[in-house]
Amino acid sequence: MIIKDPDTIPEFTYEISPDTADMRQITCIALAKEMKVGWNVGNSLEATGGETSWGNPLISKTLIDSVKAAGFNAVRIPVAWSKFSDASTFTIQTTWLKRVGEVVNYVLDNNMYAIVNIHWDGGWMQPTYASQEYVNNRLSLMWKQIATYFRDYNDHLLFAGTNEVMVKNDYNAPTREYYTVQNSFNQTFVTTVRATGGRNAYRHLVVQDSIPI
Repeated sequence: MIIKDPDTIPEFTYEISPDTADMRQITCIALAKEMKVGWNVGNSLEATGGETSWGNPLISKTLIDSVKAAGFNAVRIPVAWSKFSDASTFTIQTTWLKRVGEVVNYVLDNNMYAIVNIHWDGGWMQPTYASQEYVNNRLSLMWKQIATYFRDYNDHLLFAGTNEVMVKNDYNAPTREYYTVQNSFNQTFVTTVRATGGRNAYRHLVVQDSIPI
């Protein structure tokens, strides 16, 4: 993964004016160095059947406090949103946004970094030309809601656009088509988040590196 640096902010028609409050003038490299040791709270909020459907209990404040006490200072929070979204409009239920926000608050209240994403989520992000328009539209609709909900959070919250994007049953190196389409997903994510304005105009963003090395 690489972090999209907000140092050069392109021109957008912002929903609200950009806000630098609690958004330090810090490069992505400097911020990454502050994230000394990270921990992934997996198989929970990204479980496609609901938070406990993969066998884990609900994420609690006690758990995150214990993670902090163990010496971690960054928590990755993978999230599947579709089970809690309207299938036709992709409108995310407010109760689910609040639940994700509750977990984010557990992390930030401990002065740690939190990273929230749209995870595999059932595999609807197929990086093909045939699916490109559909996926970009859905990504835009969903990230606008997520980014708006968390817009007032400080720079200890980062967004990650996508994760585990692959063509179903194809475990080979990505083709030119796959990484070209994935890069369009990355751009949709960045553009959508930035356009919500406020602190999101400066938030550090994580994008999935899709070009073979």
